[in-house]
Amino acid sequence: MSNNNQEKSRTESDQTKEQHTHFNRAHHDATLLNPGPPALYRLNTERKYIDGTDKKVGQWTYGRRDRNKQNKVILMVGETGAGKTTMINTMINYLLGVKFEDQEFYQITEEEEKHHDQSQSQTSEITVYEAFVEENPTSLTIIDTPGYGATEGDEKDREISEYLCRLFSDKDDGIRYIDAVCFVMKASQNRLSEKQHYIFHSVLSLFGKDIKNNIMFLLTQSNGRRPTYALDVIKKAGIPCGKDEDNEPVHFLFNNRQKEEREKRYNHDLKSAWAMGDESMNEFFKLLEEKNRKSVQMTLDVLKEQRRIGACVSNLKDRIHENELKMKELTLIQEALSKNRKEFKDFTYETAFKEKVPIVNEWLWNRKATCCSVCEENCHEWKCSMAVDPSWCWVMQNSHCTVCSKKCHHSKHVRENKKYVLKTKKITVTFDDFIKSYKCKEKELKSDLEKIKEERFKLLQEAYNITTSLSEIALNSTFILPHLDFLIPKLEEEGQDEMVKNLKDLKKAGEEEKNKGALDRLTSKKECNKYENTR
Repeated sequence: MSNNNQEKSRTESDQTKEQHTHFNRAHHDATLLNPGPPALYRLNTERKYIDGTDKKVGQWTYGRRDRNKQNKVILMVGETGAGKTTMINTMINYLLGVKFEDQEFYQITEEEEKHHDQSQSQTSEITVYEAFVEENPTSLTIIDTPGYGATEGDEKDREISEYLCRLFSDKDDGIRYIDAVCFVMKASQNRLSEKQHYIFHSVLSLFGKDIKNNIMFLLTQSNGRRPTYALDVIKKAGIPCGKDEDNEPVHFLFNNRQKEEREKRYNHDLKSAWAMGDESMNEFFKLLEEKNRKSVQMTLDVLKEQRRIGACVSNLKDRIHENELKMKELTLIQEALSKNRKEFKDFTYETAFKEKVPIVNEWLWNRKATCCSVCEENCHEWKCSMAVDPSWCWVMQNSHCTVCSKKCHHSKHVRENKKYVLKTKKITVTFDDFIKSYKCKEKELKSDLEKIKEERFKLLQEAYNITTSLSEIALNSTFILPHLDFLIPKLEEEGQDEMVKNLKDLKKAGEEEKNKGALDRLTSKKECNKYENTR
């Protein structure tokens, strides 16, 4: 071939390559961040917040939304440094049809911006990434929960679960089903840190047992060989998940080198890493085609029951404390009535009363409470941040409260930054006045004591029923253990041996060795929270 022909051929080849590049840039609506190679682009997305002014559930949509497309919904979870962000972008690139030869990589996240300018960092606790590609019959929804296991403490994780509730129950943009829950971890991982244990169990405690087979693992920094260490860690931790034909946890291998600078001498290794990721993505999406998706309804039930048992136990503690003070007061009065009036000149006793006070020095999601104005009780005091008004509160079912004494209609409730506090005061009267007031009420006092004892047991039984019900539907019940520490001693006082045995069995299961990391971190978080609250 002549030099002129060779030059012409090179020119045509360059033009073809240039046209291909321009086609991709024009085809994918994106902004160039780095010319590469590979060229790094950020997809231009339409952004909004599902939860309105709270701005904690962000929704970033790429492409024109098409409800007729088959949509796959994936929840992504992983510790910082495991490669979760790159995995999200890898899925998006697979959907876009990007190949190694294109020398391009697109990201829907803002990791580069966050690295250079913290003021531009993502403020939402949950981000929902949606991708609609015209040529692809499948669309993708990825739910990212970056805040789990953060240093802010247990309160922060509870806030994230609150926002997941909002996401799953939103009428317009809510998520109705899940195709996969993906835990991202390194293929070389030979042990789980307490933080990782905690993250796993935090997420698992959100879901119903029906999601088990949809749980899988995306293993990063893989060399393509069997990830023996990671699989052994998963098995030892007892993480419920789907199993493959070899009875191994369902897992896929990735290397996370897609953005690495292309140098000719290393292109073979980079191409092999890309090919491994492509093959894993093919297998991953093929598995999703098996239509194993699950409705989030059972998960919503778990989330609601978790809040209901929390509210119930909190209310129960207040009412039992009030009952115990009332019992002490009535017992003291009974004893005084049986004694000789000559022994007394004046009689002093302590009585309990309620007062509504402002809520101060609390986290944002604890600054309002749902209270019953009839029963004068705090029906939902903690983590009651999502309700627009009392009718929306998690403790309401069929328009009535499931927590307050009389199960009042939601219209009898108020939601404000005030709550009821139980206080005591001393009353001193002459013994003659005391006798006049109470002597004729001896039978009534005995009856009141019996009623209080009966109500106490009913409250304990209700809390027991909610606890066992939650354990039956939740994938992981480690986080009901604090409630058991309260309920077991109280039921032992009532002589309820069978109930006590059942709760002790639940406690034993929750304290198994595989849950130790999560429990240790949960305990340390609670201690940190106690310290912060005393500062």
